[in-house]
Amino acid sequence: MKFVKNNMVFLILSGVFGLLFLTLLIFSFFLSGSKDEKQNKINEVREEITNLHNQMLPYVGLEHDLKLAVADLDELASIERAQNRLWKTVLAPETNIAINWKPKSEELINSTLIRQFTRLGSLCREKNVALPGNRDTGSQSPFGEQPEEEANKFGFGMTAYDGNWPNFSNKEAQSLGIQIEIIKELVGYVCETVTDEHPAELVHLTRESVGSTDELNIGPDRVDLSAVKDLLLKSHVEVESQCFEVCFIGHTSHARTFLNSLRPPYFLRNLIVERESTTTNFAATPSFGPDLSNGNAVTDESEVPVVENVRSKFTFLIEYVTTVNRNPDEFFRNTVRKDNFDEELLGEFLLKAGHEKLFKTLIEFLKKADDA
Repeated sequence: MKFVKNNMVFLILSGVFGLLFLTLLIFSFFLSGSKDEKQNKINEVREEITNLHNQMLPYVGLEHDLKLAVADLDELASIERAQNRLWKTVLAPETNIAINWKPKSEELINSTLIRQFTRLGSLCREKNVALPGNRDTGSQSPFGEQPEEEANKFGFGMTAYDGNWPNFSNKEAQSLGIQIEIIKELVGYVCETVTDEHPAELVHLTRESVGSTDELNIGPDRVDLSAVKDLLLKSHVEVESQCFEVCFIGHTSHARTFLNSLRPPYFLRNLIVERESTTTNFAATPSFGPDLSNGNAVTDESEVPVVENVRSKFTFLIEYVTTVNRNPDEFFRNTVRKDNFDEELLGEFLLKAGHEKLFKTLIEFLKKADDA
């Protein structure tokens, strides 16, 4: 007891510190379990963050990619608008005979052709254009003389149908009607090249057949395209066309004027120029090859004759574009994803591409397809 009394303070402090130790020990055990739990939660959160990061990796830079995609769309829209302008220039829809053609009866097409034989013959005589078998003795053409009445034998590419009209299908008859109008324009262009001082002579005018019946009857009026297929537009791009070959004898000025008349949808695909072998006198059937008879002769400059009235034979291969096989509406319907499209971006693209008229019908089609 005396020890206790003498060391009361010590014993009290020892008891307090012992109790504190036990309390801290118990608290430490409690905190150790809570720490492990917190650590586990932290690890779980870190794992979730890692998973979210991995999931977002494909979308990193998405905004930048979207801006690039929009820029590409703008460029494509500009290209498409340029294409629209190009094909509109090629087709020349305001003056294109095929595009503006209104279906006619076969009887009306036949009667138009019959009248055309007479009208084109009269036009050529009036404009000083000689036809095969019709060279006026008083004209300046040195290619022989035959009776004027034989001019009617020249059929302007339609010889087989002078007084004969086979049983054409309606489609073939309409195509012939279009060709009749094209030939009328071509002959008019030839006639516009001549003057009283410088006449011309139409050698031949041939054309491409328009169908099976025409192929059986066209005869010598059929243009031979076997060696020039690679020169044609329709051999390389998606267009439909009709080909014609116009050959006439005249001066360079005639050819230049005729060439300047060929505006779209006329396209010159080939031109052959053959100089006459003689300079002043011509036989009834002139030669258009090189004159090699004196090829090795050496002539003094003082002996070179003055060349007058030099003429050439010009052969023009002409392609008349009737249709461009291009359907933007069908293309967009087959290309745009029906289940996932941005209406605003699509509208902007169509506007910039020059297809704003397609927007309403295209959106209606896409929405209906998506609902289905």
